[in-house]
Parts: sequence; C-alpha cells; structure tokens
Amino acid sequence: MTTSTPQAQHTPQLLKSYLGLGRATTADDESAPVRALPASWYTSHEMYELERRAIFSKKWLLTTHKHRIPERGDWVRYDVAGFDFVICQDRDGNINAFHNVCRHRAFPIVTQEKGNNFMFSCKYHGWSYGLNGKLAKAPGYQDMEGFDKSKNNLLPVHVHVDDKGFTWVNLDGGAKPQVAWEDDFAGIDKQTRFQFYNFEEYQFDHTWEMEGEYNWKILADNYNECYHCKTTHPDIPTIADLSSYWVETTGGHIQHFGSPTEEQIARGFRVAATYYFPNASLNISYGSLTPHSSWMYH
Repeated sequence: MTTSTPQAQHTPQLLKSYLGLGRATTADDESAPVRALPASWYTSHEMYELERRAIFSKKWLLTTHKHRIPERGDWVRYDVAGFDFVICQDRDGNINAFHNVCRHRAFPIVTQEKGNNFMFSCKYHGWSYGLNGKLAKAPGYQDMEGFDKSKNNLLPVHVHVDDKGFTWVNLDGGAKPQVAWEDDFAGIDKQTRFQFYNFEEYQFDHTWEMEGEYNWKILADNYNECYHCKTTHPDIPTIADLSSYWVETTGGHIQHFGSPTEEQIARGFRVAATYYFPNASLNISYGSLTPHSSWMYH
C-alpha cells in the first residue's frame, strides 16, 4: 500500500495550470476566442531553457542574406539564444557555418563581429582552421602519433540558402536535422508577390540593434497582430489598406497582406511582409530589404 503527499496529489493540476491547460477549450467553435499563452511562458527561465533545446536548436532560423558575405573570406558572427556561431564564405564560394568554438579548449575562434580572412585562428593555443571548417594547424599536436586532424574540425552548423539568397541555419547537432527546411518553409522563397523584386540588385547597407527586457515571443506577438496598428502606427494607411488587411498562416510562417493602392505602389510602397517562426520577420519593398531578427533572447 502506498500513499501520496498533498504536494504530490496537487502536482498534476499545478503542471496543467503552468502549461495553460487548466480550463476546457472550445476548439470546434471557430468563432470562440483563442486562449493566449500563459504569462509564465514569458517569464519562466525553465521555459526559456526548454525553448532553447526544443526550438532554437532544432528549427531553421532565418539569419541573413548572401549579400551580407558577398566576397570569399567574408564572415559574420552571430549569437542566437546563447548559441555562438559564424557564417562565412570559403575559398570555393560555399556558404558555411560553424560553432564559434575551438576544438582544443573551447576558446572562441573569432572574437570580433565580422571580418575577411581565409583562416580562423584561435588566439589561445594557435589552432587554425580553414573557412571550410577543416583543421589546418594544431601546434604541438599535429605531429603526435595517433592524432587525427580530420576528427578535430570545427563543429558544423547546418546551412540552407534559399531561392532568393536568404541564409538559414539549423543548430541541430545531428548529421541531418530532425526538421527539414521544407517541413516549415517549403515554397516560402517563391511567393508570387516576390516577382516584383529583383533580389540580385540589393546590396547590404547596415544593421541596427535594439535591446530590451522582454521575452522573444513578445516580438512575435507584436509583429503578427495588427490590433495596435490604428493607434500605434497611424501612418500605416499611407502604405497599406488596413480595411483589407489579412494574414495567411502556413507551416512555420505567416504572410501579411495589405493591398496597397496603385498610387502607393507607384510611390514604392509595395511591401511583402512575412514572419518566420521562431526568430525573424522580413519586410521587402522597392529598394529596401529589411529583416528583423530577435537575437536578444530572455
């Protein structure tokens, strides 16, 4: 015979409450309001760590565009949810990505934010790697009997460059990601509305950063609802028709449509806006390609 403590008896209900499952839903009624995520999901450190493991290290993350690293030897450093990695273009013109960790003592292989060179050299013990990730030199080790350079290359990050040149990464540690890019984003780079833009004519201009004390999901919520548009963005009617505004949700992305008038289009306000779960949104217009990425996670 076993007994349970009052704390154990209440644990399932506490867990349901934490996960937002404490009340019945009316999923069959499309007109019924949809329950928002529990407040704890925006503040819990444990939830954030779960998201890092289950989302940011498994999903494809829209990170940059090939125009960001146009020359061979170009590289850029990123930090996403505490994962430090580098995207680069190697000698053969391939776009690669690697964790920013030397295989010897885990010191960063780059300490600057961007650069151009054909070798990553760790400043701790001098191990160096090509931009294809292969170990080139390991002073004091490379001539040791039994040392296999091929087993000490940089740890790779999966890369996908889509039809329009946007560069995605997947931090899944497996030889093949559990989630294929097509699972969430098939066809997203071939949207009909993209026919109005020549992506080869764009050039990288600048980046800007804004850091705030908010959870990453706040950014996604704010971008994807227009409840606040009339009061917070009163100028939106100059570039889009809010009365005909709608969204289409498919897979891991949400496309936003605003039906601009012919006059607005003539003024360059044909905007293609898309949200890419979990980390990025993208606004495209004539002469302007503006990705917004929520890299500062909390």
